[in-house]
Amino acid sequence: MSVPYQLVLRANPKDRLAPKKYYGAVKSSGKTEFETLCTTISDRGTCIKGDIQAALDGLIYTMKMGLAEGRIIQLGEFGNFRMSIKGKGVEVSADYATSMISRKKILFTPGKLLQDMMKTIAFKSTGIIVVPAAVVEP
Repeated sequence: MSVPYQLVLRANPKDRLAPKKYYGAVKSSGKTEFETLCTTISDRGTCIKGDIQAALDGLIYTMKMGLAEGRIIQLGEFGNFRMSIKGKGVEVSADYATSMISRKKILFTPGKLLQDMMKTIAFKSTGIIVVPAAVVEP
């Protein structure tokens, strides 16, 4: 299997006057829904789809609880999930307030299984995305 990619013409965000360049970008070939995921897992083993759904629902619930407590969620060789925040900095620690946190997100760090997969992944081009030129009104 190969991951499809396309070429996209992009401006340099640090220098908008610089010539645009083509960059490779993964082109999604679709989405695997929760239901399909559960069916596929069930087909590969001895658990029925309902048991898989219950286990994954429990995993998601437990992950939400752990992340909300600031814990790193380790899923063995699959990888880790952890919280990250961004915000304004202050020179004096006493001046810091939680209202200065402007962004929060969940980060995923792949484990050995996915890192090994990334070493052998192949890519195939699907072409170039043509972005229409910006219209400049007088």
